[in-house]
Amino acid sequence: MSGEWKERGHIRIRLRDGVGAEMSICQVQGEPGEPEEMSKSSPILLQNMSPGGLQFLSHLRLPVSDGYMLQFSITLGEWQFGLLGHVVWRRKEDNHYIYGCELLPDDSIRKSIVCALLAKLQTMSPKQQRIHELYRRMTYRKETSYARLDVRG
Repeated sequence: MSGEWKERGHIRIRLRDGVGAEMSICQVQGEPGEPEEMSKSSPILLQNMSPGGLQFLSHLRLPVSDGYMLQFSITLGEWQFGLLGHVVWRRKEDNHYIYGCELLPDDSIRKSIVCALLAKLQTMSPKQQRIHELYRRMTYRKETSYARLDVRG
């Protein structure tokens, strides 16, 4: 595993069977990528996600660095996100790589990610109300402004 370990600031939701998404490189050393580079996206499989990060599988070998920025196109139920982030660790497993990525969403997008993940959790485990409530409380304790969102509707 490459990169330094640091404590996560958010609870990650394991996405059973993964969630398909798209990833592309959008910035290198602070400079926007070339238009032809930005149009090349690669399919990835999300394994887990939080408002501040995600873990994904890919056949590509990407460097562990904050010197370039990735753009992720993710659909969770009815929610669609275009998120930016960078790789903080990498691990080779069989014929693919598993990555840990730190996301850089603003506060309003972070709140939307919480809502989408709670909806995904409710879909994956519809009879586990106690788990849904625990996730809601633990997430809202982290950022109390989330408590004003109604995610049940």
